[in-house]
Amino acid sequence: MRRFPSVIVPILGLHLLTAVAVAQPYAYVSEKHSDAVTVIDTATNTVIDTVDVGQSPSGVAVTPDGRLVFVANSNSHSDSLSVIDATSDNTTAEIRVGVNPLGVAVTPDAAHVYVTNPGSNSVSVIDTTTNLVTATIAVGRSPAGVAVTPDGALVYVANSQTFTSPAAGNISVIDAVKQKVVTTIAAGNNPFAIAITPNGRFVYVTNSDSIDVSGPGSVSVIDVTTNQVVATIPVGGNPLGVAITPDSQFAYVTNFSSNSVSIIDTATQGVANIVHVGNGPLGVALTADGRFAYVANRQPLNLIAPGSVSVIDTGTLAVVATIPVGENPTSIAIASTSPPACPGDCNGDGDVSVDELITGVNIALGSTPPRTCPAVDTNVDGVVTIAELITAVTDALDGCP
Repeated sequence: MRRFPSVIVPILGLHLLTAVAVAQPYAYVSEKHSDAVTVIDTATNTVIDTVDVGQSPSGVAVTPDGRLVFVANSNSHSDSLSVIDATSDNTTAEIRVGVNPLGVAVTPDAAHVYVTNPGSNSVSVIDTTTNLVTATIAVGRSPAGVAVTPDGALVYVANSQTFTSPAAGNISVIDAVKQKVVTTIAAGNNPFAIAITPNGRFVYVTNSDSIDVSGPGSVSVIDVTTNQVVATIPVGGNPLGVAITPDSQFAYVTNFSSNSVSIIDTATQGVANIVHVGNGPLGVALTADGRFAYVANRQPLNLIAPGSVSVIDTGTLAVVATIPVGENPTSIAIASTSPPACPGDCNGDGDVSVDELITGVNIALGSTPPRTCPAVDTNVDGVVTIAELITAVTDALDGCP
């Protein structure tokens, strides 16, 4: 058993008396014409920071533990992936990838990032430990959205073919171990965004019918077991974003030219509700508890102007907040905040130190930002309980399991 300075005992004892609320995860919004990412505290729905990245940021993704944020910079002068340290909101690396990178997805174990490059018809694979491109995989024409299955075995890529006129697209399925395309699935016109249900059963792909044509779009539903399209669901005009609720029951689809969000019931594979939001909704993400959907309203394509983020209460389907952000917000991501492998292990090194225990206490006090150590909230419910603090102390004394 490890021994710690006696000062830890009274400090911890003081804060084992009550449950303490912890702030909810943060939303990260890429702003194409601001060359920045806006950080929103989802507990208060306020902008708390703005982080400079490369030129024309588009896709954005967060590691499940919320520690790192990856942003694709689509301008040809950048052609890069920015890495943001979420605890400090500083850009720590800029990784060169393919041409005009657009979509970003992180593997469930946070070991790799997949980036679509529509200008070079490829997907870049980055090792998050070294920040090096370890593979470049040829896919279809103009790849856009990308998503990884919950088990990390397969990567689905939406190949739009073209962004300016209607054209039948397809989906490339990549074997994550072999790092090569193993299947290609026909889709609707100009597939753009893609998401996979957390239960791993279905893939939802928006068919935008080109972003320059304001006609109705659709969503293709793919069965992961067979890699066959099992449903095609009509939605609003130019669907360009999709996100799935944590319970896999609903898919939220943004309709860019209809200024709305179609909510698909995954049991019936039909539109159950429509929610009207701001102008030009594009990216969409849900909080880890599924209570709120955040929608990035980009504004019309030909207008460079400040945008907004609409917050939808998924219980009432009411827009409960509208948050002003920078110019032309494009994509949005929120950490899934999965349970930590070792409660209290802030830096993920497999060991809980004295400093990490003190950090946990300071978070409970409210004197340290929760992002400093997400591992203190073991059941990811937004509250640090007595049991969770005791677990962290046990890990410190006896070692991580």
